[in-house]
Amino acid sequence: MRNILVAMALISATPVWLSAATGFGIAGGQKQYTLNNSVGKNTLEFLSEAPMENINGTADGITGTFKLDPNNLESTTGTITVQVRSMKTAIAKRDDHMYSDQWLGADKYPTITFTLASLKQLYVSKEGNNHVATGQATGTFNLHGVSKTITANVKIVFIPESAESKKRASGNLVSVTATFDVPLAEYAIKGKEGVVGKSVGNTIAITAKLFANG
Repeated sequence: MRNILVAMALISATPVWLSAATGFGIAGGQKQYTLNNSVGKNTLEFLSEAPMENINGTADGITGTFKLDPNNLESTTGTITVQVRSMKTAIAKRDDHMYSDQWLGADKYPTITFTLASLKQLYVSKEGNNHVATGQATGTFNLHGVSKTITANVKIVFIPESAESKKRASGNLVSVTATFDVPLAEYAIKGKEGVVGKSVGNTIAITAKLFANG
């Protein structure tokens, strides 16, 4: 009896993300999903916080595909691409500085990419009729000609095809919200002398909001 009680205690102490399923229990197998603004507006939001000012910006030149199996979420792979010149801060002159060689070097490095290698530490649940997974996405982030492995916090919402979902787009619908930080120095972005750390933050906070169907 004592051994049974000990085993039950160990099971109850196991973290939820370890014991939870990594699938939604939906038939269909792996499919390719393509970012589609008909499902939702694909955007990347970035925030620079510095002593002299905060700078908010967005980018909407976003394309990409990923392969997802709703019963094996950890096997998800894909690539997302952002056009640097689609990044805007609401001030045209500041945007021109951002595209210049001192900063993002848009002419030499016109795109930013994230290539997903795996999902991990997943927790699945339901929100109404929608299937939801939260966890971490690990992959290669390429910015300014520098590639580094990063991990982002993600929330995935999976909406099986229905008469209602078809009003937006055909097939299953997927939305992904990902958040992560980008330290400028790690990507060889030096900026104008005396600006980084004062008017521009050393680290940029990123929130990606992605929508796809497949």
